[in-house]
Amino acid sequence: MSVATPNWFGPKIKDGAVHRMQSEGYILRGLNVGGTTKDASRVYWRRAGTGEATELAPGMSQSSVMNAGRDMVYADFVDYEANDFVKKADLNKMAEPEQAVVQKTIGMAMGRKFDKIQLAAMDAAADAGDAETIDLSAGAISITDVMSVQGKIFNVGGGSYEYICLLPSIGMQQLELYREFASSDYTGSDYPLLKSIGAKKWRNILFVPLPDGVLTVPAANKMDGYMYVKDAVGFEWNQELSIRADWLPLSKG
Repeated sequence: MSVATPNWFGPKIKDGAVHRMQSEGYILRGLNVGGTTKDASRVYWRRAGTGEATELAPGMSQSSVMNAGRDMVYADFVDYEANDFVKKADLNKMAEPEQAVVQKTIGMAMGRKFDKIQLAAMDAAADAGDAETIDLSAGAISITDVMSVQGKIFNVGGGSYEYICLLPSIGMQQLELYREFASSDYTGSDYPLLKSIGAKKWRNILFVPLPDGVLTVPAANKMDGYMYVKDAVGFEWNQELSIRADWLPLSKG
């Protein structure tokens, strides 16, 4: 009598893996202005000042000059990395989709750092007094709050600028309770890629909801939000990210 086939059965590992729910990062990509000049370690932005027009002088006479201040600001590049440890022997046992999941884990970690760097810089500007802070006293955000902040920026330099508003997802939900904000009759064109996370445009302000994990919590029941003009906030990054497999990732150069 032949041996039953089930006697040969053994464990089988199914290919593939899934990620825990997490922010993929890179939400703020394209929401600021890149540098005008950069090298391997430093990036520069050229800035022009404000001038006033004067009445044209008659005849041959000396003209008044604006003396609009021109300067240059810079920032030094900082390198970041994200590492994961997989033994070489285990790497050979993993299917290609599983290896891709490890790479995506690293990529999302870098993406979240990408967002946090910019938000930390704006927090530092607020702490230094270079940005104005408005306290809503733990109340729900309203349309009038948004218009008040936009008005303060407009009074500094009004024009056809594009405003960016970064706020917690709960703040976005509170604003969507207003018909003026939620109805397409009042809103502008959306960013196609950001629309998938609920971003929308209103009064030339692009509202972008952010996950709580990247935002600062200054006190209980409070969370920071930001509004700025896109052309007034600079950010530059190395778009040539690389992923490599090292035999000893804890010690490399």
